[in-house]
Amino acid sequence: MRYLSLLFLLALCLSACQVEQDKSTTEAKAIQVNHAPLKAKQVIDRIKEQVTCEWAAKTVDTFKEGNEESPVTGIASTFLATYDVLKRAHAAGLNMVITHEPTYYNHLDETAFFEEDPVFQKKRDFIRDNNMIVFRFHDHWHRTQPDGISLGMKERLGWTDYEIRPNDLIFKLPTQSLQALADYLQERFQATSVRVVGPKDMEISKVGFSMGSPGSRAQIGILRMEEVEVLVGGETLEWETVEYVRDAQAQGRKKALILLGHANSEEAGMAYCAEWLKGFISEVPVQFIPAGDPFWTPAAPK
Repeated sequence: MRYLSLLFLLALCLSACQVEQDKSTTEAKAIQVNHAPLKAKQVIDRIKEQVTCEWAAKTVDTFKEGNEESPVTGIASTFLATYDVLKRAHAAGLNMVITHEPTYYNHLDETAFFEEDPVFQKKRDFIRDNNMIVFRFHDHWHRTQPDGISLGMKERLGWTDYEIRPNDLIFKLPTQSLQALADYLQERFQATSVRVVGPKDMEISKVGFSMGSPGSRAQIGILRMEEVEVLVGGETLEWETVEYVRDAQAQGRKKALILLGHANSEEAGMAYCAEWLKGFISEVPVQFIPAGDPFWTPAAPK
């Protein structure tokens, strides 16, 4: 009887050891999987899952440099992947740059024209020599709902509480002069190149906002609205929207235009993008790196 009891205890011990061994093996496998390096393609796959729109086959949102299978050490979100931004990202250990606008000086990032250009070469070589990855995130950041750039810009403008309808970027502000609004925007953005079309003392309260450079038809379409007296925008062709506003004023219509510059009118949207990315990417650091306003303006002549 004692012999049978000993055999039973031995069997129990062996069974418990096997369970612990299986558990340890499973945990070891789980740890190995969890510590696999995050690849650039995985980052973009997660972005595709998070945006509310279908991912278009024809888009500028593609890898501009780097291998999609490369491991990611950190992510920089920026309005423009300038040479300076790339250097700062590299110094911070962020080898993947997600940029809103082109890297190589044209909308499609076509490089044939620049192949012998020393500025292009130095920038391209810096990216490649440091194993960096550049991905453009433009079309789908605008198409997702709400528009990612507009969310960041409304916060930056400080006008969230004044929007007439959700996400249409038309605001009813306290009545003020055109000069006062321009001064506010210049201070708010620390901008050195704000330009204004319209009388300084014109009283306004109804403001439309247009990001970046959507084209004169889009800008004029906003100006046609009864609930818009002033359009605050990024940039425009000067012989189009600017002259439309001048003619409207000459006809006695209450219309004005304030141009912040393209960067000032969108960059806050990429600051918001960094926070958005942190919501589903935790394996590596994510940081916003501003490109800044490239312009400055000499003192006005007396």
